[in-house]
Amino acid sequence: MIRAPMGSPAAFKLLSDFDGVWTDQAFEAQNVKLYLVSEAARLAGVGADQAQAHFEEFERHVKAEPARYGWAPDGRITAYVDEDPFCEANAIAMLLDERRHEPAAKRYRDAILASGFETLTKFADHCFMTATAAFRIQHPPALVPDAKAMLEELLACGVEVVVVSNSSSDKIVGWFRQIGVDARVEPGGQMRVRGAAQKMTLGPTDESIELAGRAIRVDRPLYRKVIEQERPQMVIGDVFSLDLALPHVLRRAGHAFAPRELVLRRHPHTPRWVLDGRAGGAIDHVVDSVRELSALIRR
Repeated sequence: MIRAPMGSPAAFKLLSDFDGVWTDQAFEAQNVKLYLVSEAARLAGVGADQAQAHFEEFERHVKAEPARYGWAPDGRITAYVDEDPFCEANAIAMLLDERRHEPAAKRYRDAILASGFETLTKFADHCFMTATAAFRIQHPPALVPDAKAMLEELLACGVEVVVVSNSSSDKIVGWFRQIGVDARVEPGGQMRVRGAAQKMTLGPTDESIELAGRAIRVDRPLYRKVIEQERPQMVIGDVFSLDLALPHVLRRAGHAFAPRELVLRRHPHTPRWVLDGRAGGAIDHVVDSVRELSALIRR
């Protein structure tokens, strides 16, 4: 097991995701879905109750076949719908596009595209950005309880914490500063933040690994560049496809900059196909809280 020398803030570098690691994102993700439904209903001229019934059916369908739906920014699934509640709105958008000849789906799809959105995915992304921005204004930081204390435990172990997330730096820095954590984009604080990391952005190749019959794409050039620059000893994330699949492949290939330890933060929604066998042995540790990392690092 890795040992973290004491005394230097850079003795041991942890690359951490944000949403789903330092937060429990279910409530925020529900707000994204509600906004998606309300906007689609408004554009299509459908009553709120009827739209809610339609979208509940759409959601049931994508969750019944999760290997077919997810977040697909360029048409290729970058994370599956059952991996992260934040993927649900994009998965529903994917279904609307697929069902373009069915009356209910067609009505929403046509109205969304007629309103100026180039694709259903761009509409879902717009709903995500708008709803999460409103959430930040309307609600206190949705950080896990004792987030500051857990960070301080890591710092006491000589850990440099770098948060690398698809969420904006403003969101992450703002939420941590509201609880008294000196989070910064630049070096010098208690935590360094690299937001808008584009982990979901896929490169031109179809390079992938297979897990439980699903293709997990690992050509993620922007995320790879971050890993090359940071050279962490440990990576923690809650979405295997987005956070851990690429570091696993880099480590397996023997790259010097690849992390030595991969940690999954488990949620009630974490799928069995990831948990069973720890993603085919790709994951070293499964934790329920950041609090467990200090013990792992001290070993």
